[in-house]
Amino acid sequence: MASISYTPPPTIRDFIRHYEQGKLFFDWIIGPVGSGKTTGIFFKLCYMASLQAKSPVDGKRRSRAVIVRNTMPQLRDTTLSSWNYWFKDGQAGVWYATSPMPMTFVLKFGDVECEVLFRALDTADDVARVLSLEVTFAILDEFVQIDEKIVEALAARCGRYPPTKDGGATNWGMWGSSNPGNEDDWWYDYLYEKRPANVTLYEQPSGFLPIAENLANLPGGAEYYTSLAVGKSEHWVKQFIEVQWGYSLAGSPVITTFNPHIHVAKVPLLPSPVLPLVAGFDPGLKGSALIFGQMDLNGRLTVLDELFQQNMGAERIISDRLKPLLKLRFDGYDFVIAPDPAADSRSSNDERTIVDTLRDRRKGGFTVKFPDMNNRLPLRVEAIEHFTTRLTANGPALLIDPRCKNLIRALQGGWRYEMTAKGKLGAEPEKNRYSHPGDAFGYLCRYFQHTTEREAKRKEKDAVPLRRHVNSYVLR
Repeated sequence: MASISYTPPPTIRDFIRHYEQGKLFFDWIIGPVGSGKTTGIFFKLCYMASLQAKSPVDGKRRSRAVIVRNTMPQLRDTTLSSWNYWFKDGQAGVWYATSPMPMTFVLKFGDVECEVLFRALDTADDVARVLSLEVTFAILDEFVQIDEKIVEALAARCGRYPPTKDGGATNWGMWGSSNPGNEDDWWYDYLYEKRPANVTLYEQPSGFLPIAENLANLPGGAEYYTSLAVGKSEHWVKQFIEVQWGYSLAGSPVITTFNPHIHVAKVPLLPSPVLPLVAGFDPGLKGSALIFGQMDLNGRLTVLDELFQQNMGAERIISDRLKPLLKLRFDGYDFVIAPDPAADSRSSNDERTIVDTLRDRRKGGFTVKFPDMNNRLPLRVEAIEHFTTRLTANGPALLIDPRCKNLIRALQGGWRYEMTAKGKLGAEPEKNRYSHPGDAFGYLCRYFQHTTEREAKRKEKDAVPLRRHVNSYVLR
């Protein structure tokens, strides 16, 4: 192998060196465009191949890796192009374009001999061939574009090579690089919400920061990302330069009047122990959410916290989620739950309703109130916009604590009307992870909107007799 000089940036260096001895590991790295991520996954392969045990037969450190990309054009134009820049045919190894080893590069250096297979996932046949391989390592370029089922199946193929006669696999695992995806992708849950113990995530810094990586290899150096951002949308810049997970632009947001620059607080909000605390509640076994808020005397709604959970019934939500949060942050507060009116309906196999469980003193003993028994979407949207479109003496009528990440992402577009196959918007929002906090927020706003309307009507009713009395007195 010809001499190759490569100095990885700090984050990529740590990514390359990490592995778990003798067991399956998963390492993922995300960063801005142009940050050297793809090169990093290649040199991690060199490092991991050098750690394999020597074959007792001939002393070679044998391994096999498959490098996967979701389409053939992307594999050919980006992944293979980057590979060929560093590992040249005839110098770093041998390239086999066709049979008997199609799209395979046999990487050779020192006592290392590693078969590197390049595979696209264009068709069902391509996927089937990838999932039948016996490899030491699996490497995903732009991993956010790869389906969960494929990742799971590929993991089961790692460590299958080399055979026992050649010493077997000493270390095996899967890794990959990508720009951030969307928060409603399964990858976001996997990496941030439910990260398994054998998964490690590496995040490169924003391209705008002084510590941005790989600048020496980019045209314009430190000015590269500044010039790249010109003409791009805020969404694109945050996702592909600032390394923030985005949200899908498909469909249309349910709430178009939300502005995070206005409606999201810059610092954590402090609850008031003298004001009622209300939680809008969207129940459901597959997914549910509670959004907690208070309304001050000027009519401003402050959203203070959120709970989002999956695969939990009402009793577990109360014991494992709701009671601990109330004890920690809102102990002793006057607390009311405003749920979906459907929560008061009995199921076909249980005479108790969710509301019964919430009110049951042995379970929760909570106060439950409905502003009305109508849960139609237009009424909830109207209630939310009652707060997103008004100003109070204290500023915007809606202010959300930055800790409420699910609700903020829902209002930014995660909660959206689904686009039909004909390119038209559906009548109902798409059912995804953000529909639950969106619905719960609607119930919270509906509760406070009705409270405001009832108070206004009461004041009007009380004021009318007084005006008549005064007028009659003046006339006499």
